[in-house]
Amino acid sequence: MGTYTVVVASTVQVQKDSVTTVAWFLLGATPLLLVVVGSAVWFLVGRSLRQVERIRDQVDHIDASRLSERVEVPPTNDEIHRLALTMNSMLDKLQTSDGEQRRFVSDASHELRSPLATISAGLEIAAADPSGDTWRELQDLLSGETARMRYLVDDLLTLAKANDGGIHISFRDVDLDDVLATEIRRLRPLTTHTINASLVPARVTGDAQRLGQVLRNVLDNANRHAISTITVDLSTGPDGVSVVIDNDGEPIPEVDRERIFERFVRLDASRSRESGGSGLGLAIAAGIMGAHHGAITASQAPSGDCRFELLLPSGAVE
Repeated sequence: MGTYTVVVASTVQVQKDSVTTVAWFLLGATPLLLVVVGSAVWFLVGRSLRQVERIRDQVDHIDASRLSERVEVPPTNDEIHRLALTMNSMLDKLQTSDGEQRRFVSDASHELRSPLATISAGLEIAAADPSGDTWRELQDLLSGETARMRYLVDDLLTLAKANDGGIHISFRDVDLDDVLATEIRRLRPLTTHTINASLVPARVTGDAQRLGQVLRNVLDNANRHAISTITVDLSTGPDGVSVVIDNDGEPIPEVDRERIFERFVRLDASRSRESGGSGLGLAIAAGIMGAHHGAITASQAPSGDCRFELLLPSGAVE
């Protein structure tokens, strides 16, 4: 038979000493570890926040007179890098908006200055004539300048509402062919040009009065620049309802086909206020078409004529 040894009890002093050593180690090392971690976090976060604070300080010193300044972009390719790029992008938009606003105020002032000067001079001349003959002679001129100012102010208000999304649109079923036919009938007695029209029944959802305003502005623009002929074509297709208005005048250069829809844009001397345009008609047309979820574009017809195309969705738009 073999020999067996039974251990009834054994000292745990070694284990106890080990646990005590570890406990004292943890007790002493934990505060040190917390200090090290806290210091590292403070250093890293502080370093990142210093970059943010630098960007904040740079932006804080940029005002309306210093919109051309930009934030320094750190070459770190991280969140701070993207934040600086975003701030610069925002400053680009603010500078562009500020420039457009200043140009708008300048152009509006320039447009209003001419009729105001005419009215002011006419009133002074009429007041200096006690007989009243001068007033009767200038009455038609002053009435025309007053009407011109009224139309210009109305156009400015319409354009401001369109740009701010505040233009009121009453969405109802509209027979666009009837609206277009009405505007063509209005134009015929006022022009010496030949108007050729090809219309088909077309129904859209929108504001008949505002759509009539768009068609009137584009037709008046075509009438001002046509040589002898204006061609109007209304058609329907899978993309919606299309109105194509051609005139045999000089086509708009390709580089200006988007700019022509900006406010107060006249491309040459023939497109001047003396010819009856304020430079707002096409901008208003573009704003109203946008409110109808449509589009208006300028191009050149295959025949070489100047072309404007209006595209409206044929379904319900609300």
